[in-house]
Amino acid sequence: MALFLKYFSGLQGNSCTRVSYPTRTMCVLQGTSVDISCTYSHPSNQRLNYKYWFKWRANQEPSDLQSDSEYERRAEYHVEETGRTTLRITDLRDTDSAEYRFKFKIRYHEWNGSLHGTTLTVTGLSVEVTPVATVTEGQRVTLTCITSCPLADKPSYIWYQNNGSVTELENPENQLVLDPVGPQHAGSYSCAVRNFSHLRSPEEMLTVQCTMNAPKTPSVSVSPSGEIAEGSSVTLSCSSDAYPAANYTWFKEHDDSVGESGQNYTITNITSELGGHYYCQAHNAIGRHNSTLLFINVTGQSLSLSLSLSLSLSLLNVSVVSTRTKGASRKACGQRGRPDTGEEALPDPEYDDVLHLTNRSSPAAQREPIEEQDDLYTDLRKDADQTSELYSTIK
Repeated sequence: MALFLKYFSGLQGNSCTRVSYPTRTMCVLQGTSVDISCTYSHPSNQRLNYKYWFKWRANQEPSDLQSDSEYERRAEYHVEETGRTTLRITDLRDTDSAEYRFKFKIRYHEWNGSLHGTTLTVTGLSVEVTPVATVTEGQRVTLTCITSCPLADKPSYIWYQNNGSVTELENPENQLVLDPVGPQHAGSYSCAVRNFSHLRSPEEMLTVQCTMNAPKTPSVSVSPSGEIAEGSSVTLSCSSDAYPAANYTWFKEHDDSVGESGQNYTITNITSELGGHYYCQAHNAIGRHNSTLLFINVTGQSLSLSLSLSLSLSLLNVSVVSTRTKGASRKACGQRGRPDTGEEALPDPEYDDVLHLTNRSSPAAQREPIEEQDDLYTDLRKDADQTSELYSTIK
C-alpha cells in the first residue's frame, strides 16, 4: 500500500517527479519568436522514456508539438539532462495564443501535464487616436500604439507618418502627442517596435479640419510690373488666406462692368483707356474682403501721336517756305531779266493771305505760277490729312 501511494504522488526514494514553469504568462509581438522554458525533475535512477511539449486543448489528448502540422518548421525544443527544457516557436501567429505544457515519462511514472503551464498571448500593433480621428486645427491629439497585452521589457517605439519616420518615442506610454495639431499633421500614421520596423501596425488616418474663416485682406500683383506699353498683355493676380478656399472677382475703380472671375485676370492688347486702378474681392461662405487698389500705367499712345503731328507740321512748314522761294524765282524769270520787281516776300503771314495779296496785285500774266503754288499747297494739306488717317488706322 505504501508503494502504491509513492507511485501516484511521484515519490521515489528521496526524490520526486515535478515540473516548474518560471513564467506563467507571456505577451509576444506577432511575427517574432518566443522561448518558453521549464525545469523538471525525476528520480535520478530513472531514465526518461519520452518527453515533449504540447499545446493544451480542452478535452483533447496531448500530442507532440513537433508532429503538429500547424507548427511544422516553426516549433523546436531542447531537453537537457540537467533538468531544463526550452520550447522555441518562430514566426508567431494569432493562432499560437494558447497554454503550453511539458510532458515526460519514466519507468514507474508519467508526468501527464495536467498542471497549468505557460500561457502565451500573441499580439499585433494598432494605432488609437484620441479624441477622434477627425479633429479641428488647434486641438490636442494623442496617438497611442496599443497591443492586446503588455509587451515584456517595455520596448521603445518608432512612429511613421505617410510612410516616413516622424519621430522615435521611448516611453512606456507609447504615445505621440500633437499639440496643437495643424494641417501639416494630417495623414496616415503607423507604429512599430524598435528593431522590428518591418512589423508595422496598420495605418490609421488622421484628418485635420481647418478652422473656418473669412478671407483676409487679399494681396494683389501685376505682371509685368511698371509701365505697360499699349498693345501688350498684362496679368493681375490675387490671393487670400481663407477656409473654405476663397473665390475671386475683379473690379476697376468707378467701373463695375469688369466683373471678371478667377484668381488671375489677363488683359490682352491693352489700351490707355484700360489703364487705371483695379482691385479684387475674395469671398467665401463666411465673408468677403477687398484688396487695396492696384494701378495699371499704360504708356505709348499720346507720345506717338504728338511726335507724328509735330513731324507732319514741320514738313508742312518746310514745304510752304520752299514753295514761296520757287514762286518768287518763277515770277522773276517771267519778267525777262528783271528779277528786281520791287515786290518783297511777306514776313510770316498765313499762306492764304499771301495768295490773296499776290493775285490781287499781279497782272494776269503772272497768275499762272501762283496757281501752281495753290495746287502744291492743296497737295501738302492732303498729305497731312493722310498722315493723320494712317496714324488712326495704326492705332
